[in-house]
Amino acid sequence: MEQCDYLYYWGAGTSLTVTSDIKTLPSVHITSSCNTESGQEISILCLVKDYQPQIISQTWSTSSGDITTGITKYPPVLGQNNKYTMSSLLRVPAADWNRNTVYYCKAGYKPDNMVITTFQKPQAPQLIPLVPSPEVLHNQTTAVLGCMISGFSPDNITVSWKKAGVNQAGVVVLPSTPRTNGRFDTVAYLPLRVEEWINKQEYTCEVTHVPSGISRIKMRYQEVLSVFILTPGMKEIWINKTATLVCSVFCSDPSQVHFTWKVGGKERSEGVVTRTPSHEGTRNPVISELRTSVEEWTSGVEFVCFAQRSSSSSPMSARTNYNKVEPKKPAVRLLLPAQEETKRSHKVTLECVVSGFYPDLINVTWSKDGALISNNTSAAPTALEQGGTFSASHFLTMSTEDWKSGSRFNCTVHHRASNTIITKDAKNIQDECSDTRPSVTLSKPSFEEIWINKTATILCKVVHSDLEGFRVTWQVNGMKREDGVTTRGAERIGGADTITSGLTVPAAEWDSGALYTCVVEDKSLPTPESRSLEKPTDGVESRPQVYLLPPSLDEVETDETATLTCLVTRFSPEDIYVAWMANDTLLKTGIVNQPVTKDTRNGWNTMTSQLKVSPEEWNSGTTFSCVVGHGSITTSLFRSINKSHSKPTLVNVSLVLTDSFKSCV
Repeated sequence: MEQCDYLYYWGAGTSLTVTSDIKTLPSVHITSSCNTESGQEISILCLVKDYQPQIISQTWSTSSGDITTGITKYPPVLGQNNKYTMSSLLRVPAADWNRNTVYYCKAGYKPDNMVITTFQKPQAPQLIPLVPSPEVLHNQTTAVLGCMISGFSPDNITVSWKKAGVNQAGVVVLPSTPRTNGRFDTVAYLPLRVEEWINKQEYTCEVTHVPSGISRIKMRYQEVLSVFILTPGMKEIWINKTATLVCSVFCSDPSQVHFTWKVGGKERSEGVVTRTPSHEGTRNPVISELRTSVEEWTSGVEFVCFAQRSSSSSPMSARTNYNKVEPKKPAVRLLLPAQEETKRSHKVTLECVVSGFYPDLINVTWSKDGALISNNTSAAPTALEQGGTFSASHFLTMSTEDWKSGSRFNCTVHHRASNTIITKDAKNIQDECSDTRPSVTLSKPSFEEIWINKTATILCKVVHSDLEGFRVTWQVNGMKREDGVTTRGAERIGGADTITSGLTVPAAEWDSGALYTCVVEDKSLPTPESRSLEKPTDGVESRPQVYLLPPSLDEVETDETATLTCLVTRFSPEDIYVAWMANDTLLKTGIVNQPVTKDTRNGWNTMTSQLKVSPEEWNSGTTFSCVVGHGSITTSLFRSINKSHSKPTLVNVSLVLTDSFKSCV
């Protein structure tokens, strides 16, 4: 049948009535949409089949409510199975068709027992190119082209890739993911060698969507400079009293890159050193360092690094400035003498551990039964912690007899910068009973900490009815470890005492496979309780590939949010760190991270992170960045985008869509 010939197929028919006391509900089907000859209307046919008795209710509706106009119902026809079939034709004006996306045909004998069938208006797919990053091109021999296919309905597409017009093999199409609005999204990949991509051949992703036609998007390699600034570390500032900014650029020919620094808007050449490009496999970065004073860096002035390939090309830049660190309150814990010390020695020592404070100036005093103590006190040098805060240990030594006398000893810490005064007290109390052994559990460090702080904190949680006097210690490969230990005193939680002890070690040590053991001791325990943990072995590592997608124009214009999508794929193992930045500020809200999914065919992992901002923020020109960390790489991968540069710069885009509606055949 051509065009909408089915409109005339049923005709008036021959009416024969057969009555029955038993009601049989129909099956309901909706055909594809068709343009009428005038082009001003779209027609949808609903077929109501195999029902009994003849008189039945049939209605049309949308999400906005019932439809009462434009409906033509054809008489029911009695089939050989003594059941009826009828049809209902809905003619929709083009304006209404563009406004509504879902139509419902209902049929039945009672309003609360209707058979409903849904017709989803076809939606053409939108194509977004995903091209290899400069880091991938300079560090790997293979890469992947991607084609983000979004917003299509129904879920009926085929995808092919072409190179210079020739079909390519090895195409991977992920299963479609449904949205809540009935549309679908998927991604199609084409693996290829890096040298094939940088030869600047044209690649085309072609998507055939049966209801809406063919869509194409073309991609071609075009190199751009990637510029990143690493800011001074707290260790350099605190120990060396200097501040060094490091500007890194990735490109195919680093020897042609020229750097320029500006500080507070003025060009700076003093203190600038450009390194000869270093080679790490196929990695060819070029680095420029600017050394300045701590005073200038912490003043808040802006530092800008410009990188330019030639005098005729446009420079690329990265900028940063010092973000003032707010004072941080200290955590204080008072460690009691070990049981062995009180039994075997005529002297014992109390240790007051102060940690997590900034800046580094504190005042610590000791007292006994309220009276200040000035003798027999000492302190270890203040230490810089991995997170940029400080820790210190202060000691009070006394006779064992004095400790067992029942006096109360206090450690008072005053941190002026955060306006904090904390007092911890201790008293020698004999533990009368301990009817059960404590529960001891270990948890592995978070990958976010490993990636951001380059440290790994193993947590030991001890739970018992009474933990007064219990002592938690750590061993690494069987050797006692005291550095990096932070233990919170017993807290009463849910009717039981809980001690949480953390051992912070360098990430490199954790990655080496060292064995960490938490040991819990008390005089009530016949033998110490211990638990051990080491990094699990996850097999072969694979670098992540990262793609940053802008919000759709429809969403920005019609919704109250603009959604940016960061697609991270092809990584192994599954531990991954994903964060978002607005300009140079790390964001904590508006982020939705989907769980990591594993492709069982090749062992790759994929995850999606979305950032929801207001249309005003997006339209303001703010630059949003997706930051990714993984165990297979040494520095974070950055992808940045803003409204002015929301279209990919590495590709030439050509999108061809056929008419939205085809004739019914």
